[in-house]
Amino acid sequence: MKILILIVALFLFRTSISSSFELEIYMHVTDQREINFPNGNKYIQLEGSANWKDTQGDYGVINCLATITTKNQKNSDILQAFCEAKNQNEEKFWLNLNRTSDMEIGIGIATYIYGDGKYKSLKGKKCPYAVNYFEDRMFYKQKCKL
Repeated sequence: MKILILIVALFLFRTSISSSFELEIYMHVTDQREINFPNGNKYIQLEGSANWKDTQGDYGVINCLATITTKNQKNSDILQAFCEAKNQNEEKFWLNLNRTSDMEIGIGIATYIYGDGKYKSLKGKKCPYAVNYFEDRMFYKQKCKL
């Protein structure tokens, strides 16, 4: 019986210290410019505006600027984006998004580069994210271990 209580206590302790933070973004691409090269490669600049929500009950707006370099090889497109987000209490955080994959759907790493208020503690945090596109919309979800 003591062993069972110990196992349950360890499980509960481990669960309580391994909390996570999830962020969902629903982006609309507001501007897109392209340069097409003779070999089929492209250089693309995107601007987007979005709503977001997180698992801490916060919500807000986010604006992003991105560059995408596409190549004639499957899953070799390179995305680099910077985003500025603000929650309902005017607290801000800034993200750097990076990924190398097919641009229609893929996974990457989001890095919190700055934060104020409750987001200060996320500075330097690297979080995996997944993204999927439909028409001129992007659906984004990330999960961080805290």
